Amino acid sequence: MKKVVYFLTLGLMLGFSSCSSDDEVLSNETVSTLNNSGKTAKIAVTDPSIGTTTTLNLTSALLSSGTTTTGGKYWENTYVSNTNLTVDIFKFSHTATSSGYNYWDGFIVSNVNDITNYASGSGSGGSDGWVPHQWGAMAGSGFGTSSTITPGTPGTTGDPYIVAYWSSYLDPQNPEGSTFSESNFSNWIKIGNTGLYEVKGLKINIHPWPYYGCLYGDGFARAFTSGDHFELLIYGVDEDGVISEPITHSLANYTGSSLVMPTGWVNVNTTNLHNLGNVKYLIFQMASTDSDPMYGINTAAYFCLDKLSVQRTN
Repeated sequence: MKKVVYFLTLGLMLGFSSCSSDDEVLSNETVSTLNNSGKTAKIAVTDPSIGTTTTLNLTSALLSSGTTTTGGKYWENTYVSNTNLTVDIFKFSHTATSSGYNYWDGFIVSNVNDITNYASGSGSGGSDGWVPHQWGAMAGSGFGTSSTITPGTPGTTGDPYIVAYWSSYLDPQNPEGSTFSESNFSNWIKIGNTGLYEVKGLKINIHPWPYYGCLYGDGFARAFTSGDHFELLIYGVDEDGVISEPITHSLANYTGSSLVMPTGWVNVNTTNLHNLGNVKYLIFQMASTDSDPMYGINTAAYFCLDKLSVQRTN
């Protein structure tokens, strides 16, 4: 069975099970980390004063009870339902189940330094091997690691970073101009409590699964050829809950005879970020020229982020 059908089935099941009274439009309540460990409690985040800049700071404490895997650890609540990762003033969406099968989407934290190509699970070019190894970033570490970390070096880990999986089957397409609701989107970040924020900076890194998929194919995605591209779409949500036009950040672009896929952390264009305006949420979606007209994107819909920086404006 094609991966897209499989994940469509899981996505629909999760879509029915994830809607609850806790999903609100522009909720004034958020989930805050207890002791910076990734556990959650119903605590209102306090907005910083107007003019204050806050930058996402991922510490090793977030992974103190993390799940050990090849090359490091990933968030202990990855497959725990009704949990959100909250760091500083940032609340990250997260959906999960471990009832009959393991599934997650949204955002988790990881420090895994493993950039192996696992596309061999069900034969040459398969992708079954990626499922237990979906926790990496091609940079091998979060941005600003104090010591030099060579990606893929066994036994070495650096700073944590955010890994995201976008469940395209849950999201409305072309949502700009519509009203945002947490329950309708797979990947969103809520910023603060009731304030408005301008996004000042954001670093993005390509995930190993789509990286190798674009290079070689993975059993579902095909290898890229001239004219192909894979990108991240970022939307803002204003004080009235209206979704902005997206900005586009390229992850892979095959122009002429060259496939460009940076493996280090890349800054999202600051002018584009400014054009999102004053926001309460950010929404993330993905796009690829390797997509099925009925089932959507074939390229593995993962990306990594770090150092989200925002300034309170209101």
